[in-house]
Amino acid sequence: MKWLLNLPILYRVIAIIHLLQGLFFLFGGQNIADQNSWSYSVGFAAMAEHHGSTLICISIFFWFLPSFLEIEALRKISVLGLVVQAILIFMPIYHALFGYFEPSTSFYVMIVILTLIMVLFSLASRSNKENEP
Repeated sequence: MKWLLNLPILYRVIAIIHLLQGLFFLFGGQNIADQNSWSYSVGFAAMAEHHGSTLICISIFFWFLPSFLEIEALRKISVLGLVVQAILIFMPIYHALFGYFEPSTSFYVMIVILTLIMVLFSLASRSNKENEP
């Protein structure tokens, strides 16, 4: 179970999750609109594509940071990673609370998974060196 607190692995897990979400937003704008009974427009498509491309850019950074930084530097910069994760978790919660969409089971699963990863990420960034391979 040491791999759960392996910071480089967690960075890459986060990268993969954001890549998948980014691809969904980039190419799934019509599906998002249909699932929420929203009208699909050029503006909606542009915002979904913009959000998707941003998530893909975030995933690229998260994927390559472990390759560019030593473990101690990676631990230090992890505070910024936690801030990014917190914002990306808070926004859909905010939208659900204010009725922008009706939360579904997949929404709750996404929030639980992202929160769990954020907790593991926080623990891994504070763990001792012996937890690293």
